[in-house]
Amino acid sequence: MKQSSLLKFQSSEFAVIPGEDEETNPGIYGKALAVWLGERLRAVGVCAGTVIGEDFGWCVPVKSPPYSLYVACANDHTVDHWQIFTFSEGGLISRILRKDKSTKLLADLFATVRTCLESSSMVQGLREEKIF
Repeated sequence: MKQSSLLKFQSSEFAVIPGEDEETNPGIYGKALAVWLGERLRAVGVCAGTVIGEDFGWCVPVKSPPYSLYVACANDHTVDHWQIFTFSEGGLISRILRKDKSTKLLADLFATVRTCLESSSMVQGLREEKIF
């Protein structure tokens, strides 16, 4: 798995959906944010799928064969502080053959997500935090 930096920001626009943390770990929210971001990504031509709940938050799958790309969304301690990162899985054969393009695809997806956030008046205090 490859992962991007974190994008963190504040917004009170993404209300918690009752019961959404039953599909994640308790107290982990972000379904409304993931749905909104999926719509924004589709609007700029990204092939984003239906959001899915994971233990760590809500993911927007992005079609990019042979890789599985995702945008992960979750609250950051409170329900108006958010964090997003992108990650990739798969492409074992391309890595073996040294034709792995997942790093570029992941960087492009991260840049697109950042642009979507930067262009929205609902997002305040956007900042990037390196995680490695």
